[in-house]
Amino acid sequence: MKTQKAFVAYRHTGEDPEVLNKQMNAVRKGLEKAGLDFHCTYFEEDEFQDRKMSARQIMEHAFETLDSCTFLLVILSSEEKNEGMLMEIGYCIAKKIPIVVVIASDVKTTYVPQMANTVIEWQTYSELETQLAELTI
Repeated sequence: MKTQKAFVAYRHTGEDPEVLNKQMNAVRKGLEKAGLDFHCTYFEEDEFQDRKMSARQIMEHAFETLDSCTFLLVILSSEEKNEGMLMEIGYCIAKKIPIVVVIASDVKTTYVPQMANTVIEWQTYSELETQLAELTI
């Protein structure tokens, strides 16, 4: 059986860095508890800046990485989305890579969950971590 590996898509631009750090660490902890391998560009941000990578280079890196993943994990914490996340979702739809959307319970006006094979709701970072720790693909 192929090891399950998630590519984590999330909104970075415009997010409060402290809030984003708490959120992404809850995601990391939950996936680790579930025993799932994952790739998340959040943890590569310093490398992208050191290498002065353009948005196009970052997206090309994301697409290459997605090809080695078994599913896309979309973290929706607000009504706002970003272009990168939407391109990653479209790429996965075109490549028939399954999509799991993990959405904050107060997010109501988005059609992104309709693109998903699985939708999970959360309210707190602790609940986000727990939900992901129980994730099975």
